[in-house]
Amino acid sequence: MRTREALCMMMLLWATTWSVCWAQTDSVATDTASAERSLVLNGVSIEAQRRPSLLTRVANGVNKFFMDCDTNYVTPQKYQLTAQMELSYWHDYYFLSSSETNNTMVIQSDPSAILGGYVYYSILGYGAVWNLNDLGIPAGKTNGTSLRQTFMIHTAKIFAEYYTFNSGKGAEIRSVTGIDLKGLDRTFHGLDSRCNGLSAVYLFNNRHFSWPAAFGENAVQRKSCGSWSVGFQYNHQRISFDKDELPDYLGAVIDSTLLFTHVDYSDYSVNVGYSYNCVLGRNVLFAASLMPSIGYRRSNITEAQEEKHSILNNLSTDVNLRMSLFWNNTRLFSGLIFEAHTYSYRKNKFGLTNTYGTIKYVLGFNFWKKPQSKY
Repeated sequence: MRTREALCMMMLLWATTWSVCWAQTDSVATDTASAERSLVLNGVSIEAQRRPSLLTRVANGVNKFFMDCDTNYVTPQKYQLTAQMELSYWHDYYFLSSSETNNTMVIQSDPSAILGGYVYYSILGYGAVWNLNDLGIPAGKTNGTSLRQTFMIHTAKIFAEYYTFNSGKGAEIRSVTGIDLKGLDRTFHGLDSRCNGLSAVYLFNNRHFSWPAAFGENAVQRKSCGSWSVGFQYNHQRISFDKDELPDYLGAVIDSTLLFTHVDYSDYSVNVGYSYNCVLGRNVLFAASLMPSIGYRRSNITEAQEEKHSILNNLSTDVNLRMSLFWNNTRLFSGLIFEAHTYSYRKNKFGLTNTYGTIKYVLGFNFWKKPQSKY
C-alpha cells in the first residue's frame, strides 16, 4: 500500500514539473516569435538592424583604404579640424646662360616675408598667405608674391596639392659675366614670374611611414621609418623680362643672347624619390624628402630681338627637396619646414634655371575630436 502511494506521488510530481517546463518553453518561443513578427511588421529585420547602412560601409571602406596605418609606427589624426598659422621667408634665383658666348647672368628676387594660414577638414586643406613686403609699396614695384593659394589632400597613401603664386618683380642683379658690379646700382624691377601647378605623390610604405606627420601636421610618427615614393607633377610658368628696366650702364653692354621677352612653358614630369622620418624623441620628428624628376616640357620663348621661336618638345630635369623639424602632441604642433624647387629651361643657345626656396615656421592646433578615436 505504501509503495503504491509513493509511486503515485512520484508520478504526480513528474507530471507537474513537465507541465511547468512546457509552459515556460512555450512562453519564450511565443515571446520571441512575437518580437520577430513585430520587427518584420515594422519593415526591419534583426539582420538589417545589426548591419550598418551601405553608405556607412562604403565610407568606412574608403577611410580604411586611404588612412589605414600600423599604430605601432604612426598615431593617426584624432581630430576633424586643424587650424594653422604660417610665417615664412621666400627667395628666388634666376640663372640665365648663353651657350653661344658662355656668358651668364644671375638675378635674385628680394626676400619676401610671408604671413598666412591653413585650415584642414579631415584630409582636405586650404591655405592662403600674403607678402608683408608689399604693404605700402606702389603697384608694379612689389616682388609679386601678394597672394599664394594652396589646395591640398593629405592621406596615409597619397599627398596631392594645387598651388598658384607670383614672384620676381623686386629683384637684384647679382652677377654678369665680364662686368664688375661692385658699387653700382643693381636694382631690377623688370622680372615677373607667374606659376601654378599640380602635384601628387604616392607612398609605398604607407602603413609605417607618414607623410602627413612630416609635412601635413595631422599625424605623429612614433618609430623612425622611410619610404620610396612615386609622383606626378604639372607645372606652368610664364616668366617676363623687361630689358628697359635694366640699369643704364648695363643695358648698353650686356650680351644680347642673355635677353628674352617671355618664357612660357608647361612641364609634365614623373618623379621618384625617397623620404625618411627620424623620430628624435617623444613627439619630436625630423624628416627629409628628395624627389628628382624627369619630364616632358612644352615651351616657347620670345627673345628681346622680337624674334619668336617655337621650341621643340624636350626632356626636363628638376629637383624637389623638403625637410622639416616638428613637435606634435596630437593636439598642438609647432615646427619648421624647408622647401626648394628647381626648374630648368634649355634651348640650343639659351638656358634659364629658376630656383625658389622657402623656410616656414608653423604653429597650430587640432580640435573637434573624431568620435571613433579611442586614444
